[in-house]
Amino acid sequence: MPRRVSNLMLLVVLVLVLVTGVGSWLAGTPGQRWVVVAHGVAGLLVVLLVRWKAPVIGSGWARSRRSRWASLVLALLTVLALLTGVLHSTGLLTSLAGQRMMWWHVAAGFVLLPLLAWHALARRQRPRRTDLDRRLVLRGGGLLVVAAGLWVAIEGTVRLTRLSGAGRRFTGSYASALPRPTIWLTDRVPDVDARTWTVTVTDTGRARVWTVADLLDRRATSLRAVIDCTSGWYSDQEWSGVPLSHLVGPDLAGRSVVVRSMTGYSRRFAPEEIGRVLLAHSMAGELLPTSLGAPLRLVVPGRRGFWWVKWVDRIEVDDRPSWWQPAFPLQ
Repeated sequence: MPRRVSNLMLLVVLVLVLVTGVGSWLAGTPGQRWVVVAHGVAGLLVVLLVRWKAPVIGSGWARSRRSRWASLVLALLTVLALLTGVLHSTGLLTSLAGQRMMWWHVAAGFVLLPLLAWHALARRQRPRRTDLDRRLVLRGGGLLVVAAGLWVAIEGTVRLTRLSGAGRRFTGSYASALPRPTIWLTDRVPDVDARTWTVTVTDTGRARVWTVADLLDRRATSLRAVIDCTSGWYSDQEWSGVPLSHLVGPDLAGRSVVVRSMTGYSRRFAPEEIGRVLLAHSMAGELLPTSLGAPLRLVVPGRRGFWWVKWVDRIEVDDRPSWWQPAFPLQ
């Protein structure tokens, strides 16, 4: 394979790895498992392409460019992302230095992004029509088949040897008896007092204030739901609280519902979603602890953990569509 072509192929595969990695964070139902599988297969494709990339790396290193240190960091981060991904998925090592292996895997991927963009621009390879000849297409297809076969072989070995990775959920997360206290980006656990806590529900300019006591006095709705955190764990629990649909008006056509935390964190929901969203005050028959979002937090079945807003103090109905927000919250 020509060096220029191997560079282009590796770039395409790395972009595929990053896209499917982000997609894996969004996967919340078993039907979306395919994106997690695609992420694993794409990662193995990167490993297979090392055979053609190694000579390119060797000749580039011999030129002693000033920027070669950045290329070295990029290579090391790529190795780290691949290694931590394999360790997490097999269960050979699930945590390091107090952080779950998934955290290291994601961190390496995000730090790798700007370096990959720089490398692609600094070492531009212009595609040509002749690149997509029959031989190259067959070789690329063959590599894809081999990568998929490797993925099946690794998964089969993990199950046959009963490594801890065999018990992970379709998202790649490991079971946890209880939810773990986690925060998203700059969010922090606030000081709360359930005795004075209120939730303000605003719709078309009208506001209604609910105290925690008000919500506890209402007949509780209970549901079994799995909270699946993007840091690599999940927990199946019985939650109790008030359905979000009971707190907002019935006429939501063309509008959306924003649920906000005391910390400023928020998520926006479509009208058809709120019927299955619970504003929970209890878990497993006990009031929630502050570290898990007390006195009130969302329970959103089929959505990853960052949708489960903690320390809810405001609910707002407005005219913006539900997609009027980033796929992942930025605060």
